[in-house]
Amino acid sequence: MNRDWLHTPEVVRLFEVLGAPSVDARAVGGCVRNAVMGLAVDEIDAATPEVPDAVMQRLAQAGVRAIPTGLAHGTVTALVGQRSFEITSLRRDTACDGRHAAVEFTTDWQEDARRRDFTFNAMSMRSDGTLFDYFEGATDAEAGRVRFVGDPADRIQEDYLRILRLFRFFAWYGRGSLDPATLAACRTHAGGLERLSAERVQMEIVKTLAASAPAPVLAVMKDCGVLQIVLPEVRDPDRLAALTRVESAVAAPTDWRRRLAACVGVADAEALAQRLKFSSADRLRLMRLTATEPILDASTPPPLMRAALYRHGSDVVYDRLLIGWAHVRASAVAGDDVRWRNQLELVAAWQPQALPVSGADVLALGIPQSPLVGEILAAVETWWMARDFAPSREDTLAELKKQAQKR
Repeated sequence: MNRDWLHTPEVVRLFEVLGAPSVDARAVGGCVRNAVMGLAVDEIDAATPEVPDAVMQRLAQAGVRAIPTGLAHGTVTALVGQRSFEITSLRRDTACDGRHAAVEFTTDWQEDARRRDFTFNAMSMRSDGTLFDYFEGATDAEAGRVRFVGDPADRIQEDYLRILRLFRFFAWYGRGSLDPATLAACRTHAGGLERLSAERVQMEIVKTLAASAPAPVLAVMKDCGVLQIVLPEVRDPDRLAALTRVESAVAAPTDWRRRLAACVGVADAEALAQRLKFSSADRLRLMRLTATEPILDASTPPPLMRAALYRHGSDVVYDRLLIGWAHVRASAVAGDDVRWRNQLELVAAWQPQALPVSGADVLALGIPQSPLVGEILAAVETWWMARDFAPSREDTLAELKKQAQKR
């Protein structure tokens, strides 16, 4: 088990500020789960039996900056050195409406653990490395078993987001199959997902797609009626499976937008981006990756590839080639992997080009500042691209004069 992270200066200082060992403050959640699984520990959360006001007072007395990020629910963010830590007072739920819970503070660690979603997320650890595991979370973590704390149907009805969290954690940490009773509960209560905000759905979908092999999980989501509610645009998870195989073959970095684009059509991309409230940058990227033009495949001639690279950039062209390759692999048609790899090598070798002339050159010809300047430049640029970016500045200036004389 990885306990090295407990000895970093910021974590040691955090526990000192929280009053450990006199106060039974502990690390909780994902950092403990990852430590048990021997994985890297990044974000570190802590919990304490003291109420939020007492926590705020401790932080103030220690000169630690505190941000009351969710004080009503007992959550404070502390900035220790260059790191931030989320600190939560122990709680128990008094009422749940399917998304939000009314809570009361408690000093009972097991009661707090009982309100957490999955057994491997309900573990806690003292600063000396002592592990507390009330629901056999370590055993589940080691077995790759994603299991609710308590009855799945009850836990889902308390917060329908837990359905998506179930599949996200299974994509990242699960092995084998999900428990039939858990899947049955997801199927029965899938309609509750419609009550979730677009932002929360987007966050879970993005994290699920970022897992190493999300396609089998999306297939299970489809089988139990969940995918049709949160991602109805995805009709064929097999395309995603083919893409992850291609990514692995060429050691491509993971990109959730590429993976989403692989299994939705251009007609659905716009509606999907709007429905899940993607950022402008993510929406634009999705639209570019699902566009039907230009056609980029294993047979696209190098000059047209370079034209696409000039227009759209190497990132977009690279991703579209991976998606195209995956679509061929997902079909019954045999593909030419060598030619696809050659196209990717062309992308890797591409050096961004700049048009050898500018608006200043047009103005120097006596053309007044007007939309005509842009029109002439656009015509010259088309001429230059059609010649595979080979013309020199001298040749391009000559073409510029010709275009100007036509107008």
